[in-house]
Amino acid sequence: MKYLPLLLITSIIIIAGCTSPSSKYSKDSIDGLSNCLSEKDVKEYGAFWCPNCAKQEKMFGESHSILKQKGVYIECDPRCIKDDKGNLPTACRGIEGQAELCISKGIDKYPTWTFPDDTRLVGVQELDFLAQKAGCALEVK
Repeated sequence: MKYLPLLLITSIIIIAGCTSPSSKYSKDSIDGLSNCLSEKDVKEYGAFWCPNCAKQEKMFGESHSILKQKGVYIECDPRCIKDDKGNLPTACRGIEGQAELCISKGIDKYPTWTFPDDTRLVGVQELDFLAQKAGCALEVK
């Protein structure tokens, strides 16, 4: 019985840590942000093996596919190239790597977000901060 308060506090911390930061935004709002980032020519440089890139992708949820489709997300791993049959390694999740571009842009940490004004943000970024920086709308549920 004396451990019940400790167990309760620990459970709350674990549950809070598992809650997606993007849960306060609707899918439509995050889709809108993803499309706006594309329109504003914002880029996210990452690598398939990068844990922080996975965290960033999780924050966008299904909307991250928009970033991939519209060329916002750029894969930097040089192993993500097509083989003789035109297939990419499975780990690359269908995204062909652009290692030369990443090198020419001086990208050496992932994720790195770049903006048309030549500013950069390195590391996982909150969606509302990305929206503000890019001049995009992001409505809370």
